[in-house]
Amino acid sequence: MIRKLILSLKTFRQARRLKALDSYMSFGNSHFLIGFNLILNNPEANKNYIKVGDDSMLQCTIIFESTTGEVIIGDKCFIGASQIISKNKVEIQNGVFIAWGCCIYDHDSHSIDYKEREKDIQRQLSDYRSGKNFIESKDWSVVNSKPIKICSHTWIGMNCIILKGVTIGEGAIVGAGSVVTKDVAPWTIVGGNPARVVKEIPFNLRRN
Repeated sequence: MIRKLILSLKTFRQARRLKALDSYMSFGNSHFLIGFNLILNNPEANKNYIKVGDDSMLQCTIIFESTTGEVIIGDKCFIGASQIISKNKVEIQNGVFIAWGCCIYDHDSHSIDYKEREKDIQRQLSDYRSGKNFIESKDWSVVNSKPIKICSHTWIGMNCIILKGVTIGEGAIVGAGSVVTKDVAPWTIVGGNPARVVKEIPFNLRRN
């Protein structure tokens, strides 16, 4: 059993030539740039974690901290040096631009109950001191998780945080440094922490 799989661009290409990734991801005619990383903790054999369409360019790090999660990236997307962390599902549709330094995170990582967080640190210490992946024994059943959906033709500026359960509507723009905690309406521009509507995109600049 593979406990942890870490692939950088170089090892990704080597693994691809050996077809070692066929059970973990599928993609069309897309490109993986220098800086692209894939991290799978305790991956399940023959589970397709990632689907990528055609003509996308990825420089991001995609992380699965548990045996569950799914990332779907459509056609003609660009994702810079950002992080996608999935336990549930992250769907990025077509023609999406995501800049550098963003974090798209579909779960809370820990429970709101401090007693569960105390158990987390004890498990982490035990795993680490045993030479294991430090979150190998984590209890994910107490962690809230909801899917994220980023609709087509959106643009997310640098250093944004997109949290669990959020849908960013078609054609929306998220300003740099924003923290998105709620749904973003289509064809709007949002910014701030938490992100709020700054203005609407004119009708003549929207997709018919």
